[in-house]
Amino acid sequence: MTFISGAVNVCGAGLVHDPAHPSDYKTMYQLISSPFINSPPPSYIMKLPHGNSKPLYIPANGHRSTSQPTDTKEDMMEIFQTDINGQQREHRKLMGRRNYVAVVAYDPDAAATTYVHPDQAHGRKLNLAADFMVQGDGTFGNVVKYGPVIVPSLGQ
Repeated sequence: MTFISGAVNVCGAGLVHDPAHPSDYKTMYQLISSPFINSPPPSYIMKLPHGNSKPLYIPANGHRSTSQPTDTKEDMMEIFQTDINGQQREHRKLMGRRNYVAVVAYDPDAAATTYVHPDQAHGRKLNLAADFMVQGDGTFGNVVKYGPVIVPSLGQ
């Protein structure tokens, strides 16, 4: 399952998975984008989600959340190593700029095919490739591509 969410005025990608079985069919990916016209949040708000450096584990049903390891872990991917101007970033999991995400399905075994039409997808194991397109400074700033984030076809 892949969640595509928005309206948070930031972009990023994460997953909820069993660390012992990262390609398990229960792995869930999340792609976060925002409406391109919304302005990003202030920088102090962007520091909040990055402030917790402890691993986040999801407890079993009916139990309180703790920092104790369980079989389900939440990870945000550090895909924003540099800012739009090329400088290194301190906070690499979320980008607080105007953005959109472009998602394409593809068959990794078909090297000549980069796009598979839904009518031709029957019986294929398709991966998703998501590129985050982030606007530079100013009203008409250049768009910088981050990614791709690959969401693999997960086995059962």
